[in-house]
Amino acid sequence: MMKLIYFSARGRIEPARLMMEMVGARYDIEAVPLEKWMGPEGKERILSCTPFGQLPVLRDGVFTLCQSVAITRYLARKLGLYGETLEENARVDEVVDTANDLTMDLGMLFWNPRFHELRADHRSATGKKLELLEGHFLRTRADADHWVLPGRYTMADAAMAFALESTLPLHTGLLKEFPELYRAMNAFFAADGVREYVRSDRRPRTWTVPLATFGGRPEETHQWTD
Repeated sequence: MMKLIYFSARGRIEPARLMMEMVGARYDIEAVPLEKWMGPEGKERILSCTPFGQLPVLRDGVFTLCQSVAITRYLARKLGLYGETLEENARVDEVVDTANDLTMDLGMLFWNPRFHELRADHRSATGKKLELLEGHFLRTRADADHWVLPGRYTMADAAMAFALESTLPLHTGLLKEFPELYRAMNAFFAADGVREYVRSDRRPRTWTVPLATFGGRPEETHQWTD
């Protein structure tokens, strides 16, 4: 059985969990307490399998892998959530890298001590990015709900849905100004497997850990309810 080792937060590994839940893959999650991680022995075990002692780590039998992007792409291949041709795979990677840029930008703001000072300007900048993104989606999408393959979700849909979801509590109402993106995100989170997971207590309640300026508390992280 596969095991993900990470903090009790969604973070950049959440697209990997969304993919595993969507296909019903069997896996365990080892949530490392923050206080333990920051202690003298916190990274000792992880240093044996990662170059810089970072989380997340994936264990798949005897195979161990670090780095969130590498883990997500490995799982996409393993779970059949890539494309079927070189061109489809490249398009999946293009969307995932775009989503990762959005996610990284959010994470940097969440940890910035000047968060409250920068929030308004960030909303304006994010709106411009979403306008460009929606235009790209309309030009290249497979159908109204899928980024790359018609009628079929891939890693691209998981990564982009998570990136868009992450904007909801930060910039209230902004994503609704881009109805095609909003529709696609909601369709993904209503998909079989995903819908059950995001409404369950198995999903971490926070985007990141409590040390962050924003995103480390449940009210700062979007929660799906019926």
